[in-house]
Amino acid sequence: MIQQRMLSALWIAVMMLLIGFVPLIVVDVNAASNENDWVPTNGPYGGHIDTLYATPEGVLFAGVRGAGIFRSIDLGDSWISANVGLPFEPGEGLSAAAFAQKRNMLYVGTTDGLYASTDDGDTWHHIPTLQTYVSVSGVVIIGNRIYISTLEDGVWHSDDDGDSWIPMNDGLANMSIREFSRIGTTLVAGTENGAFRKKADEDVWTSINAGFVEQPINMEPINSARVASGLDPVPIGLFPSGLRVDSFTAMGNLLYIGILIGGNSGDSGVFRSDDEGDTWTRITTEEMTHTVEGLTAFGTTLYASTFGGGVFRSEDSGDSWTTVNNGLTDQTVSALLAVSEDTVFVGTLDGGVFSTTDGGNSWVEANTGLMGTSVSELEVVGDKIYAGIGHRLVYSNDGGGLWQPVQIPPPPISYHFADLSEVGGKLYVAATRFAPGDVVGGIFQVDEERNSLIELSTNRELYAIECMEIVGLTFYVGTQGSGVFRWTPGLDSWTNLGLEGHFITALLVNGKEIYAGTPRGEIFRSKNAGERWEFISSDMLNSFMSDLRWVESTLYATTWGKGIFRSTNDGNSWTSLHYGLGDSSSVLTMETAGTESYVGTYYKGVFQWIEDRKWWKPVGSLRRRVDSLAVFDGFLYAGTTEGGVLKIPIEK
Repeated sequence: MIQQRMLSALWIAVMMLLIGFVPLIVVDVNAASNENDWVPTNGPYGGHIDTLYATPEGVLFAGVRGAGIFRSIDLGDSWISANVGLPFEPGEGLSAAAFAQKRNMLYVGTTDGLYASTDDGDTWHHIPTLQTYVSVSGVVIIGNRIYISTLEDGVWHSDDDGDSWIPMNDGLANMSIREFSRIGTTLVAGTENGAFRKKADEDVWTSINAGFVEQPINMEPINSARVASGLDPVPIGLFPSGLRVDSFTAMGNLLYIGILIGGNSGDSGVFRSDDEGDTWTRITTEEMTHTVEGLTAFGTTLYASTFGGGVFRSEDSGDSWTTVNNGLTDQTVSALLAVSEDTVFVGTLDGGVFSTTDGGNSWVEANTGLMGTSVSELEVVGDKIYAGIGHRLVYSNDGGGLWQPVQIPPPPISYHFADLSEVGGKLYVAATRFAPGDVVGGIFQVDEERNSLIELSTNRELYAIECMEIVGLTFYVGTQGSGVFRWTPGLDSWTNLGLEGHFITALLVNGKEIYAGTPRGEIFRSKNAGERWEFISSDMLNSFMSDLRWVESTLYATTWGKGIFRSTNDGNSWTSLHYGLGDSSSVLTMETAGTESYVGTYYKGVFQWIEDRKWWKPVGSLRRRVDSLAVFDGFLYAGTTEGGVLKIPIEK
């Protein structure tokens, strides 16, 4: 859970700017229950989609962050893993950035180089691009020539199916290529320094940045050639560092580009050129207030996707746009693909793939079999297991055979779920809620009868909520910088208990004693319900506090970097409990069931504490980052990063 929390500050910063029937494949998740190893449940399906691609034969491919490549032969109704031959290992960050096809050869550019398949992705083989390691960001094929762009070494081409490669970087002001495409036989490359073009009869790349300035939609286009010749002044703030290219597409003889001007807090826009980039006209609609991440065209229909504002459609070459988001419950769109004028697929930040067959007027999830979710929280309530996945909350009442969503308001309202806790047969949720112009944090409850989220109490001071502790019906929360707060039902306001300026990642309450952990490995304690705090331990400094737990009268602290510690005298002194963990110094979560204790680690597996031997015993073999654990009905469940939920029978 810890890296998720480390990234949540960035996530919240991003989100603050944002102010059908699907065939079901059911796997018998108990089939391997007699084996002493982990088996995946059926999801929760989804994940962070980096890229989408369709072959001319209609086979779909999705590059899923941390989970590799998935393939669909039924237009997204179901997906299967397609990683055979790729150097795919959980946690090593293989990401598929771009696909292209040349006759029967399918190519994929990845963070580990260029790979090819002759059997529609059943198996892949490595093409020794440049004879060295490269991270391929784009693949373009024109005739018999293959072009690749890289994140470090510019653009290269091959005329012999990859046996040899020739660099072609003259004129590029930046060798890190973010986007790579073509219009006819003209190549276009996008970098952090803007856009560049190379025509088929030219040997040098030419900057086509002119015109990408803050300007009204109807402003007259600026001529790149005149700017380059010095006849026209270069617009203020044009480049190099203030211009980032995020997407390209072409429609007929028109070239479209999505850019961000002025850094991450700058202005996003869509521009159009009918002369291969010599001149540009801005065509962004006023409703496109979020970064334009994707552009795609089919026939005479143009689509644009944004990071937070969903999808827009244009049927007049971009002169006007229509918002098409009905049913798109995750509007942080990271990938965009049109396979016809009306059939479109989008990939999202953590909600997986959505599809439409009516031009975006209605969207449905298309995630069955796609396993790439990051499950930061697990909690058991009665016969249900709840899982927190970024801004989604799902549950299963059959041990993971089927996961269903908890109903929450549709966008533009969204949530970041930070912590789940069961008390008295009810599920309570600590979350940040984002709405246009309003960001608040607080406590919510799941209404099981209606399967919906109920707001109990929120406060703008809790906009960056991180963790929660419940004692009786008194709620305590830790935040990113605002300190620790307390609330009891019946009260109109929250009580600030101090520790302002601290990032609270772990919280524990025992009577009037409150313990709070930070990303610096600090532990603070208050013996009088928050009136005064004291720093109590330096044993875990320079590590990231991930969890605090009581097991009977013993206090446990888990850290990212120094393992796990325990105290038998209320935190006055601590003892390291590392025996058996090997090099697993990063412990991300802890779960207790009766007298049994389990911990999840950073790609080193799950361990159980054996008290009489004073050591940690491995529980099966799990090469995933484990962010959350839960015990239910004789099984131990693990919520992982980019691997969904897995389970293993508990030894008796």
